[in-house]
Amino acid sequence: MKKALRTISLMIIGIVVIYGINRFVTRKVVIEDLDSSFVASEKETTQEKAKEKKKETFPEGSIDDWNLILVGPEHPLEKDIPQENLVEIPGSVMQLDRRVIEPYEKLTQAAIQAGYPLALVSSYRSVSYQEQVFNDAVYQYMSQGMTEEAAIKETKKTSTEAGYSEHHTGLAIDVVDTNWQQNYPRVLLEPAYGDEPGAKWLAEHAREYGFIVRYPDDKEDITKITYEPWHFRYVGVEHAKYIEEHHLTLEEYIDLLKEK
Repeated sequence: MKKALRTISLMIIGIVVIYGINRFVTRKVVIEDLDSSFVASEKETTQEKAKEKKKETFPEGSIDDWNLILVGPEHPLEKDIPQENLVEIPGSVMQLDRRVIEPYEKLTQAAIQAGYPLALVSSYRSVSYQEQVFNDAVYQYMSQGMTEEAAIKETKKTSTEAGYSEHHTGLAIDVVDTNWQQNYPRVLLEPAYGDEPGAKWLAEHAREYGFIVRYPDDKEDITKITYEPWHFRYVGVEHAKYIEEHHLTLEEYIDLLKEK
């Protein structure tokens, strides 16, 4: 009898132990599942917040906007801009799109106040004038002994063929500060200008007036144009700030706009 009671007692104890173990394991699995769900939910929430933040910070715009037109070695000007859009820059015979005059004047005033008065080198160019500029550069290289093919290839590093120049848009300017203009060592428009205080000021502050360094350093594989610290392009203040703060080219920015 005692033996039977002991056996029954052991069975009961075993059942209680097994029940306790099962309950513990089940509770642990449930907790782990809840933790995993919580982590996944948190991750999704974080991703959603990031997407929303991107939407909030990315400027409104369209690739069809007048100020975001893309022109370059791989993007020809599809049609000439209306001549009525062009006006002379005050104090100059050069022209810009009338919508860019005010931002440019504000930029020049800010540069003066900062101690870097600007010297405008080039602005709007007609297709015929750009053809002349390009051909003159080719002839200059040929006069140094290059073949025509080599001269054209060399010219394309710093200039574009007619129909492919941003200067056709009336939105681009070539500009340096007067100190450099009066004291440049070899060539007025050369990459070395980027090391000058005036160029650094322009690179940092032009965005505040809607202009970007159109051909930044180390981006030739994208723009197909070598570094030009003097070449600025108007895109609008919000676009300019986003492009410069994120170290983008206009080509890269246009791609982002297409993804919106």
